[in-house]
Amino acid sequence: MTRTWKCTICGLVDNFLAPPEHCPECGAVKAMFEPSSETPHGIEHNPIQPHDSYHGEAIGPGGAGCIAED
Repeated sequence: MTRTWKCTICGLVDNFLAPPEHCPECGAVKAMFEPSSETPHGIEHNPIQPHDSYHGEAIGPGGAGCIAED
């Protein structure tokens, strides 16, 4: 039985030696991984969810300059 780790947020399964600090797909923290016996596999991309490799910044709506100030 191969030990793999599954992200409980997005479903990514990979054969990391230990749960990563952040999920490479959705950015979930280490605590959101659980041991699994599934074969490693990616996840189907959701076109509504912004997708980018994790680099420590949040991806989503908002940000500086989006709303005009009085």
